[in-house]
Amino acid sequence: MYINYIGAVAMSEFVSNPIFYIETTKDIPISKSNTLIEAGFDLTLAEHDLMTLAINKLHKQGTGNHQVFITAQEFAVANKISESHAYQQLKVTADKLMERHLKFPLYIDLDKKQNKEPNAVCVVPPKHGRYETVPTKHNWLQSVGYADTSGFIYLHFSDPLRFLIDRTGDAYTTYNFTNTIEMKSFGGKRLYEMVCKWKDFGKTKMMYIDEWKEFFGVADKYPRTAEFKRRVLDPAIAEVNAQGDFRISLKQEKVGRSITHFQILIKKLKTEKTKEKTNPSRDPNTADLFTKMTDAQRHLFAKKMSEMPEMSSYSQGTESYQQFAIRIAEMLLQPEKFREFYPLLTKLGYK
Repeated sequence: MYINYIGAVAMSEFVSNPIFYIETTKDIPISKSNTLIEAGFDLTLAEHDLMTLAINKLHKQGTGNHQVFITAQEFAVANKISESHAYQQLKVTADKLMERHLKFPLYIDLDKKQNKEPNAVCVVPPKHGRYETVPTKHNWLQSVGYADTSGFIYLHFSDPLRFLIDRTGDAYTTYNFTNTIEMKSFGGKRLYEMVCKWKDFGKTKMMYIDEWKEFFGVADKYPRTAEFKRRVLDPAIAEVNAQGDFRISLKQEKVGRSITHFQILIKKLKTEKTKEKTNPSRDPNTADLFTKMTDAQRHLFAKKMSEMPEMSSYSQGTESYQQFAIRIAEMLLQPEKFREFYPLLTKLGYK
């Protein structure tokens, strides 16, 4: 249900929850479940941004509950808009979010099911290949509210979405939210996330046209493939290319004269992080090791660091070691944090 009034319990939780997105925020690392990256749904641009920030905040808080608060100030800072504009966007968004749905598959591990083991339901297919795929459709939220005088939105996530958030560490994609704030379409942002997921492979998986339509939330629209391509896919590709992190192109497969599949080919372009290596204004006393750490190394050492007693002061509440490791991996993307953690990295064998 939609609620205009936030009760005393929710308000007390809001007061105790940290504000993540502040004026000094330069980068906003997002960690999103791959299942959610590839889920099928249709949101407005503001709804997509709000849900991305809220899911990210709930995941990083590691509170174990279903609730999160986003202030108008946070939304304004993250999206680089005025606070008064953020108020209006949050109000409109709060009215609509309860009507939204998403579709994604879950996987039943048949070995665990047969042996009556726990955790038989998975968000990624088991590697042994013996599983059953279950298509599912869910609400994003159980309840939502907006406190007009205090200027914040309250989101209570549905159980299935909380299930995905809790299992983000199983398979996830990271990217910098600030790289997407100039993008003006929902389709462009969705495709950018998909490209980030597949960037190291150089291409997405080959998908049926109906799968692409489901991904963009237009399964019931554009019966003609040419119209779907012209109205949805081509504009999204153009916007991702204009953003500048990637150069992507479309590959299609046919059966006879009919197009049946699309695939996105991906080329990574030079990023700001790469440019830092040759920046003549860079401090010559700063170690260049930060730019040499691969993603695989970052996640490996983050996992090791999460279990070090020296890192206890960085942990948050009841988060698991897995959740803590994900946050550490994101912190290692920041040069100042990398320098701060460098003694611990060398202790663990990083060279």
